[in-house]
Amino acid sequence: MKAMQRRGFTLIELLVVIAIIAVLIALLLPAVQAAREAARRSQCTNNLKQLGLAVHNYESTNQVLPPSGAWCGPQRFSMKARLLPFMEATAIYNAFNFAVGPYHWDTGTYNTGDCFGNTVTFSYGMGQAINATAGSTNINTFLCPSDANPGNSGTNGIAGTAYPRAVGNYPNNGGTERRYTGNKINGPSWFLGNHADVSVRVTLAAVTDGTSGTAIFSEWIKGRSGQNFPGLNALWTSPTGLGANATAVDPNKADSNACQSSTTIAWDYKGEYWNQQDAGRGGTYFHINPPNTKSCSYGGWGYDGQVSASSNHSGGVNVLMLDGTVRFIKSSINYQVWRAIATRDQGEVVSADSL
Repeated sequence: MKAMQRRGFTLIELLVVIAIIAVLIALLLPAVQAAREAARRSQCTNNLKQLGLAVHNYESTNQVLPPSGAWCGPQRFSMKARLLPFMEATAIYNAFNFAVGPYHWDTGTYNTGDCFGNTVTFSYGMGQAINATAGSTNINTFLCPSDANPGNSGTNGIAGTAYPRAVGNYPNNGGTERRYTGNKINGPSWFLGNHADVSVRVTLAAVTDGTSGTAIFSEWIKGRSGQNFPGLNALWTSPTGLGANATAVDPNKADSNACQSSTTIAWDYKGEYWNQQDAGRGGTYFHINPPNTKSCSYGGWGYDGQVSASSNHSGGVNVLMLDGTVRFIKSSINYQVWRAIATRDQGEVVSADSL
């Protein structure tokens, strides 16, 4: 009898098996990636809900919504910095000295008005030294896991120690005004001080459009640490100055259109310094441009009304409404509806099915 011979795989059979495995991986990979993104988006939603709870706890304690910063003096801390005691981060809040300015990239000394009409001299450099530890602390609740951009991966050298720059993804709603000076803020934001236009305290009673129809926080894609790659990470320079279209039928829309045609990047550090109030850094975004469109800068610390909401979530952005709910707003939302949910008392009626 002849011994039985074991037959191995032929080359063709091996290639067929490999091809089948490759097809299965190709089919499964998008599903796995989609599941991971769904989990990241869920975490992002939860972060915004935590901010919403903190806003309501702040309001319950102080009978006013938290300020977005200060138009005067050194107290230019973001709304998020003021919410820390209401989100189990009291230790970090207590580590800040609000009298000398936030942890800041600048080291200059400034003569300016304080929040009571007096001329004072304050030093950002002093704020750097005193607030360095708290200001360089990254807080997970302020970070969307879908955005891996560093914001600003650099460090500040203070007293011989290199401190990281703590970044964030969640700006608060500054309304629809293209600049603050000379215009009343129409969103749920206000700034400490005695400025007639921006220092009007905002209470829940002042939100006559309804808390369910008024945005308080959203998200943006952080910068890429100055690499100046085009995209939603960057702040662009508009080819027309802010307010240049003031005589247009819809000046905000005209300025928005001009912003979208920009070809020059102003800076690429969006989201740096979560504790600092500047638009495009740690402070406000605006409802001038639709979601997931270009943001533009004009060089002002908080007057830039064209910092857009943006995200890496497919098709839209998460928006925290003032009633504490988080809505996923599509990038294709009607422009007038997007503007309507930015304001607190303009009388717009927004139906749930339009969001």
